Amino acid sequence: MLDDVSKVRMALVSLAIEKSLLEIGKPTYDKVVNLLKKEYNCYLPECYEHPEYLSEILKMLYGDASRQIIKSINIELEEFSNIGQVERFLEVIAH
Repeated sequence: MLDDVSKVRMALVSLAIEKSLLEIGKPTYDKVVNLLKKEYNCYLPECYEHPEYLSEILKMLYGDASRQIIKSINIELEEFSNIGQVERFLEVIAH
C-alpha cells in the first residue's frame, strides 16, 4: 500500500504523462490509455509502479517517435528526477 508521499508522486507522474500525451493530441492520449487498459488492465497512475507498461505501449504505437513523448515526460518531471521511484520510472521508460 502506498503512503501519502508515494500517492503524491504517483499523481505527479500520472499528470506528467497525461500532459505530455495531450500536448500531442487527444487521439494520442486516447490510444495510449486504451491500450494500457486492454493490454495490462491498468490506468496512467499505475504506470508509476509499472513504467515498463507505458514504455512498451509507446514503443508499440510509435516506435522511435516514442522518444519525443518520453523526452516530454522527462522535462515535466525534471525537478523530481532525483527522487528514488520517479528516477526509476524515468530510467525504465527511457529504455
